Amino acid sequence: MKFLLDDNIPLSVKEWFGRKGIYAVKAIDIGLKGADDESVYNFALENNFKIVTLDLDFGHLFLKFQKGTVIVLRPQRAVPSEIVDLLERTFDTIKDKEGLIVAGTKKVRIIKPFEKQ
Repeated sequence: MKFLLDDNIPLSVKEWFGRKGIYAVKAIDIGLKGADDESVYNFALENNFKIVTLDLDFGHLFLKFQKGTVIVLRPQRAVPSEIVDLLERTFDTIKDKEGLIVAGTKKVRIIKPFEKQ
């Protein structure tokens, strides 16, 4: 399980993953700082990463391409402490899931890729 943290995810989230022994990199760590969302999405697909972001645009990419895993965190306020708290409260539920995962303060929604007939 590998996680690619979008530019908008604070360093404290990477540190949180590290304390749990889970591999996570920020986009800047792999040369993707400031890259457009589709480039980040494609890198994640090609390298088997789950994307963690605050950006709903990644959800639109998932719905368009139906591939990979995108975790959109929706804390009440987008401040590091609340982002880490939300991840702490929802991670056991979302860590092994695939698809588009929207983790909010009151519920977690999971949209799985459409199955091809």
